[in-house]
Amino acid sequence: MVPAGINQLERITYQPGDKIFAEGDTGDRAYIVESGIVEISRDVGGKKMTLGTIEKNGIFGEMALIDEATRIASAMAMIETVCIPVPKLAIQAHLAGADPLLRKLVQVLLSNARSLSDHITRVIEEEK
Repeated sequence: MVPAGINQLERITYQPGDKIFAEGDTGDRAYIVESGIVEISRDVGGKKMTLGTIEKNGIFGEMALIDEATRIASAMAMIETVCIPVPKLAIQAHLAGADPLLRKLVQVLLSNARSLSDHITRVIEEEK
């Protein structure tokens, strides 16, 4: 289900193989998948490691907006995909109005996700 107010936002259509953003980029928006499939991947030792896929109504690219760090992965359209970009300011405004405990919990979860991703990448690189 697409959140209220999203219908007024623009849509961007990506063709198969189009890069939506790259690992290491600064994040200025998150994305809601209206249709299609987005692959999320990381570069590990020069090879692409697929972390997962995002399908209809899924959200991706949110981490860099919440914790102000760079993107930990790349996003690419697998098939023709329509995404709704959600501006950084919109997400930050919603978080600012949230309970302080909830905001802290989100920060801890993001920190843990980044640490786990970095750890897994190091382990895979060491095994080579």
